[in-house]
Amino acid sequence: MDGAPPAVSSDAESLDRSSVDWGAWHASYERPDSALGKRLALVQAQVRAALERAPRGRIRAVSICSGQGQDLIGVLADDPRRGDVSARLVELDGENVERAREAVAAAGLGAVEVVAADASITDAYKGAVPADLVLICGVFGNISAADIDRTIEHLPQLCAPAATVVWTRHRNPPDLVPHITRTFERAGFEALAFDDAGPYGVGANRLIAQPAAFRPGVRLFEFIGHQALWPHLGTSQRAALAALFRPDCSLVELVEAMRALPYGLPSEPTSESMLREGRGTSEAKHLFLGHTIATRFPWAQPELVHRVYRLDRARALELYGPEIAQAVPAEGLVDVHRYLTLVLEGRRVAIDATLPGPPWDGRSPLPVACGPGEDHAAGADPDADLRALESERCDAGARAALTSARARAALPAAPA
Repeated sequence: MDGAPPAVSSDAESLDRSSVDWGAWHASYERPDSALGKRLALVQAQVRAALERAPRGRIRAVSICSGQGQDLIGVLADDPRRGDVSARLVELDGENVERAREAVAAAGLGAVEVVAADASITDAYKGAVPADLVLICGVFGNISAADIDRTIEHLPQLCAPAATVVWTRHRNPPDLVPHITRTFERAGFEALAFDDAGPYGVGANRLIAQPAAFRPGVRLFEFIGHQALWPHLGTSQRAALAALFRPDCSLVELVEAMRALPYGLPSEPTSESMLREGRGTSEAKHLFLGHTIATRFPWAQPELVHRVYRLDRARALELYGPEIAQAVPAEGLVDVHRYLTLVLEGRRVAIDATLPGPPWDGRSPLPVACGPGEDHAAGADPDADLRALESERCDAGARAALTSARARAALPAAPA
């Protein structure tokens, strides 16, 4: 759940956390080669190290915004210290709570409890602290910079002497990891370890100051959620994009939200990277859109299509702007564009959400942005199909500069 840049402007509207499909978000954890899968491996390594360092005897742990509990449950399932650990996992999303409880039961972890509560208020930890291990993973990317500081400053009241805190934060600009490490130091924590699994960083810090007295009723942070991902976007854009995370949004709202997402190549060709970074090309946008429509509006029968077409510099300028246009060779190049077709009012129509345009009426085609070309229906593995077409039909050298320009598109400015 760690997102990209956190510095939210004061007029940003909060997204209701209960409206986000956090169960679907966790699917990326199941893929070891995904960004979240790599982050999970680093977090679990730090948890194992903390348990190994702990003195003999009882170990208490708490997990803040624990999700489905993989960070801790995945370690305790087979760790030699599992019998020493009692833990409280605090999570607000009901589906995640149930899945975590199922995982606890399957692992036979009788001393691990999963509670459905607001993890941002210290009341949720009464009776479970002071803890020897505190997990705060996937939080710092979903709250404001000021709340990151506030949370770290209050952590000593959740900690036992020499407690270990394991935390995560993305490294996308503006990279707050250096600031976070300094804040931990000011709050009385020494650095134990830090690892990168781009775009995420995973840190472990140990309390060397005296623990603080536990105070109930203290708010640690406000969970802004995906509004915290996109400080480089305007308020109206963020409001439009909120529909991407609302299970009750209409088909029109969903398509319009995807059209509102800025154009640019995310660091990984995945929906998770696209949503985290607030930018997408035809590839990631339509993969996400097709999957989401199939889940929420199966009657629309979404199908992905790849169009092989020729892109010239003038067309690139019209569609994407001067930076991307300058990367197109003077003679143009062959590229592959992904779009979607839906069945609406009894007929199959093309829907292209790559770029914004006039409001969609919910039934008419949305013209394919790239223009005419040769269409290929995607199969069971759309990404493999796309790569095969690119390898067969495109000049890799000619596309390299274009790919680099797309990767720079819609990036927030680096901090001063």
